[in-house]
Amino acid sequence: MNGNKRERNTPVPRPVSYNPMTTNVKTSKYKQKWDKISAFILFLLFCLLFLPIACTTDSKTETSLPVLGPPTLTSDNPKTSQKEGFPHFSLEDQDGAIMTPDSLSGQLIVGDFFFSTCRGICRDQMSGLKKVYAAYGQDARIRILSHSIDPDNDTRDVLHAYAQKAGVKNRNWLFLRGDTAEVYPLARGSYLAFAESDSLADGGYTHSGYISLLDPRRRIRGIYDSERPEEIDRLRTDIRILLAEIHEN
Repeated sequence: MNGNKRERNTPVPRPVSYNPMTTNVKTSKYKQKWDKISAFILFLLFCLLFLPIACTTDSKTETSLPVLGPPTLTSDNPKTSQKEGFPHFSLEDQDGAIMTPDSLSGQLIVGDFFFSTCRGICRDQMSGLKKVYAAYGQDARIRILSHSIDPDNDTRDVLHAYAQKAGVKNRNWLFLRGDTAEVYPLARGSYLAFAESDSLADGGYTHSGYISLLDPRRRIRGIYDSERPEEIDRLRTDIRILLAEIHEN
């Protein structure tokens, strides 16, 4: 080799060293990332498997309507229970037939209180009940009862014309009249409604604009605000639920 030329020093590669700390940090990062992915996959599986069950369970709880009204004590039942049954009444319908509690045995009752010359909330009540009648008017298990609180003006002929104007084609929607000594307590005691004469009110009477749903045992299962269309929709749905409940029992 020529002595005047310098040898090039070839760099010697350094030996690869193993650093357990660095390796563990990288492994730990990968493990954390995989753990997050695994957790997300498990979450998706949980949603797919268990949420449908939860939804089904919730829908089942909606197939039973509550029983409304204050609890009462009876001599033969020391435990509190909801009031059942109608008090005795005898009311005339738009066709001149006399209706009593026995006339309505086994039927669901959709009831309200009105008077034919009412220019206020009665219109909402009639509009809502027309929708109920359109949906269930051919079902003999259901009876709509509209109680007049002005029997002096709401004669049988007036109620007959009122029923025709409402589009009633059968006896599944009755317009009833009778002594206010029977009708007013019936509103309070059996429907959780109110009705009374009031000389200061428009038309001379005041009453609630709610519609009540009663089961065959005459327990109140729902009360609905006739001024809100969504409440009428709820009433129609609740009738279907109550019919299914009765069928199961």
